[in-house]
Amino acid sequence: MRVSKPKYFSYLAAVYIIIRECYQALGAVHDEEMLPIIVEDVANLTVVSGREAVLSCHVDHLGSYKVAWVRVDTQTILTIHNSIITRNQRVSLSHREHKEWKLHISNVQESDRGWYLCQVNTEPMRSKRGYLEVTVPPAIVDARSSADLVVREKDRVNLTCQARGYPTPKVLWRREDGEDIVARERGKTVSGGSLVFESVGRGHIGTYLCIASNGVPPSVSKRVELKVQFPPMMTVPSQLERSLLGGRATLRCRSEAFPASINYWIREGTGIVNTDENHTVSLSVQDHVTQMKLEITNVQMKDFATYRCVSKNSLGETDGKLRLHRIESGEDPIPEEEEEFSPSTQTYLSTLPTYRNYPKKKDWSHRKQERGNSARTQEDSAAEVERRLYFEHEGSQLPFSGSAVIQWTMLLYICPLLTVSLV
Repeated sequence: MRVSKPKYFSYLAAVYIIIRECYQALGAVHDEEMLPIIVEDVANLTVVSGREAVLSCHVDHLGSYKVAWVRVDTQTILTIHNSIITRNQRVSLSHREHKEWKLHISNVQESDRGWYLCQVNTEPMRSKRGYLEVTVPPAIVDARSSADLVVREKDRVNLTCQARGYPTPKVLWRREDGEDIVARERGKTVSGGSLVFESVGRGHIGTYLCIASNGVPPSVSKRVELKVQFPPMMTVPSQLERSLLGGRATLRCRSEAFPASINYWIREGTGIVNTDENHTVSLSVQDHVTQMKLEITNVQMKDFATYRCVSKNSLGETDGKLRLHRIESGEDPIPEEEEEFSPSTQTYLSTLPTYRNYPKKKDWSHRKQERGNSARTQEDSAAEVERRLYFEHEGSQLPFSGSAVIQWTMLLYICPLLTVSLV
């Protein structure tokens, strides 16, 4: 089949147009493939203030195009290709084979926090961005925090502690000695920038730690010492001490006071007791507590007396009284309580008496004088009643008194006769 010339030429023209369009399309695709590509996102970065931050941008097929770093929030151009544009001397640039471009920021500050853009100057522009987070360790603002305090008892006290940092630090209080804090809330720790004592007392005396933390090491703390002024308070462990003539004795008192008190001993009738050959006065002070001790060696007759331990400061004065008692030779320093039997009337009426050797009556008068109190006298009186109910016996004598015999005669003889007569 023969094709006419006009149709042949029209067919060739159509083929040519198709081929040309294909080549143009392939060329466009090739050109598109050769444009620079930022292959990865710029990773977000968190850096502690004062350290170095490094932001990375990976680019393929850069060719004759250029990479630039831009601060987004201020639209500041930091670098273009190998050139540093910003005047910030903390900013520098490095790259590896024109594929990995790194922006370095040394000694990072809070002002560096924000978005950073890596861009390539294609048309249209190609870019990726990443966020630089700057954290700041906590620090306590001394100018806005409490210093050591000295207050009066029952005053209202507010200890404050302010801290800065990023993220915002959390503040808590604890006692340095590990004891509970007694405030509006009681516990080992109290949260918040303020620690309030509505009515401060001697139990609040101590050193308190304000601790600030925000997850960025290290945590920091501040010591605040709280001192409470109060008049002296005296405690006497034992108000009666005993000693033999020529023996040894030790008298003790415990004084609490702030400001520090003046402490001394007085013996009634002779005045202040000072350290000498037979007397030693000593003090042991810890914080607001003073342990007072008077040691007497080779005790003489004049030493058996009443003593006063005295404590005074600018807010007041107090004392405690002790007595040194003489022990006779052979007598125990602390008499042991003797077991005494005080039977009731009901016991005698319901139980048959038994034989027993009751001890001979002792002279209890000296015990009464030593005790010098009504309780001892009552016990001795009860014992005396018991002794009257029992009498000393020899051999087979019954330990009855005359009244006891009459009682038992009624029980054994008269009561049965009355019962029979009634029946």
